[in-house]
Amino acid sequence: MRLKMPESISKSLSLNGVWYDEAALRKLIAGKEENYDELKEKLFSFLQEWLNENVQITLKTSGSTGPPKLMRIEKQRMLKSARMTGQFFCLKPGMKALLCLSPEFIAGKMMVIRAMELGLDLVTTSLDANPLENLNQTVDFAAMVPLQVAHVLKHQPEKFDFIKTLIIGGGAVPAGIEEDLQKIFTACWHTYAMTETLSHVALRPINGPQKSEWFTPMQGVEVSLDHRSCLVVNASAVAEGLVVTNDLVEMTGQQFRVLGRIDDVVISAGHKLHPAQIEQKLSKLIHTPFFLAGEDHPEAGQILVLYLEGKFSNQETNDLCFQVEALLEVQEVPRKIVSIPEFRYLDSGKIDRRTSAGNK
Repeated sequence: MRLKMPESISKSLSLNGVWYDEAALRKLIAGKEENYDELKEKLFSFLQEWLNENVQITLKTSGSTGPPKLMRIEKQRMLKSARMTGQFFCLKPGMKALLCLSPEFIAGKMMVIRAMELGLDLVTTSLDANPLENLNQTVDFAAMVPLQVAHVLKHQPEKFDFIKTLIIGGGAVPAGIEEDLQKIFTACWHTYAMTETLSHVALRPINGPQKSEWFTPMQGVEVSLDHRSCLVVNASAVAEGLVVTNDLVEMTGQQFRVLGRIDDVVISAGHKLHPAQIEQKLSKLIHTPFFLAGEDHPEAGQILVLYLEGKFSNQETNDLCFQVEALLEVQEVPRKIVSIPEFRYLDSGKIDRRTSAGNK
């Protein structure tokens, strides 16, 4: 027998300044409009599932660490996650929250749930690389991935004046982006999150007087290390049981910083190299999409390879080699540079490293 959704589940939403109770929201979702953009189509699809009588909801992982998979999660846990975020950032009813991430994935879903549970007005834009292009009103809270932040910084940095607080997740924040974010007044936070924990369970301030390299767990969340030095998350309010990650971390007390994924470590000539850390350094130098990966080598065991998106001449790659050598430690320097006309990307917008490396 299927359990029915408790009455405590939020069923109303303020959307672009218009408040909808459950009946009006269902009517809006059922309505047929020819001009629905991609974001609204995915938003209404998610709302339809949220308003059904099931106590659980289906989530899809991003696929960045393996094939995308489906998970069933209790709706009540999503509400608890929304309340944790609201408490941390002091979000109050009537404040505006920006939706510019697809509700197909957990980050976009949680922004919708925060609006419903906390009484926020959900402002929709688009799923474009530059989601702030047409934004002309102040919003109190927004979430983006690093690629979106990079596009806004490059093309319309003044648009950040419309955002009071911004959380950035979905991957590492390149060093160059962090430097540029020091110049804006928006309070920017890097989130540590995964689908299994229903959005973020730890945060670090990127800019402002409290900026830090270290993540601090949210209230009610505890972290520890397993025998591999990988992070273990205990967040009973939002995740059932311990969440054992593949993220290698360094810890001091309950604070931590991520060194990289254990399955990405490259051991070359006896040196243990973390691609994520080296990518952070290279992000100051390389402004096209890129990534590092290991390649088997008969003598060194593995070598580090730098993959670049685009077409580069021999002269351009030779010039880049000299710049990379000047920037990195000797053991960190990639032994080969490969340019690929176009990377393959996951539905979440992240580079599909596994297939891109073979797409030469």
